[in-house]
Amino acid sequence: SLCEGGELFTWGQNTHGQLGVGSQIALTPEPQLVERLKGIPLAQIAAGGAHSTSVSLSGAVYSWGKNSFGQLGLGDTKDRDCPTYVGALEHWKTVLISCGADHTAVLSKEGLVCTFGAGGSGQLGHNSTQNELLPRVVAELRGAKVSHIVCGRWDVPMTCLLRQHTLVYVRSLDKFYFFGSGEEGQLEDERKPNQLIPIPIDSPVNTGKSCQSNDHCRYVQSVFVSSNPIGYSLNFVNVVMYFSQNSHLNGIATLEDKEVDAWISKSGCSESIKRNIRLIFSSEACINGSFLDKRDKHFKTSKEVSGIDMSEVKRFYEKISKNQTVYQEV
Repeated sequence: SLCEGGELFTWGQNTHGQLGVGSQIALTPEPQLVERLKGIPLAQIAAGGAHSTSVSLSGAVYSWGKNSFGQLGLGDTKDRDCPTYVGALEHWKTVLISCGADHTAVLSKEGLVCTFGAGGSGQLGHNSTQNELLPRVVAELRGAKVSHIVCGRWDVPMTCLLRQHTLVYVRSLDKFYFFGSGEEGQLEDERKPNQLIPIPIDSPVNTGKSCQSNDHCRYVQSVFVSSNPIGYSLNFVNVVMYFSQNSHLNGIATLEDKEVDAWISKSGCSESIKRNIRLIFSSEACINGSFLDKRDKHFKTSKEVSGIDMSEVKRFYEKISKNQTVYQEV
């Protein structure tokens, strides 16, 4: 659970270190703080079968947990019990990440997709069934400018079979692309079982509206439906996708100009303003996230490059100095 104040808490099964708390105790029933990510302004978290990932507001990707197939993107198959920086994605400008049972997909700001981990069903989209230990660009999607990604899995009832797949959405074409397991009705036209490269499929829902003119352009529920041999239907993906131009990198509480303007426009400092100030300025993650460089330089954040726009920090303090009550509270 990612809190508004920037802290990440995890609990539950931990057989492969997927909770990221530095130990591999089999079960942790109470929420535990993931210390390794403290102070990092997180935008998103994602969980797979037994591995976890997170993306910071600066586009840095961290992964931990099970790594039998290379699903952590670290170049090996060793499990990690603490969040580990995925150096191979350092210049990727990550805006979205999704985890399947044993594979991971990452979306860049430019709309490129890379995948890694288990590839036995073709779910990586590289025209093979090989596993990938490092992030690899899905070549067939170059130039498509993907706007959303989701990794899926489905356990076939009364069997030990596991179907794995990846689904991406291209806003400009209003079209979905699918790759991975195609059995049991995941694909409406019953193509061959495993799709090794992305293939276009018609949008399951037709809103009758153009995505070019609507920020919240598509709401898709139960994308694919399958039937088992007994004859009853069940949802295969049962994923709710809410595609929005502003849906990426918006995890924790950060300062907004409109909010600050509202603070200084009031004569005093109300309790709600004080609560917001305490929330943001008591958290390293929220402070760091509030002053990231907005000119894409924050995507290059490293030990050498802070990614913080100090001119924005100066501008903020100059602005709130107009209201001494707010200034003192900060």
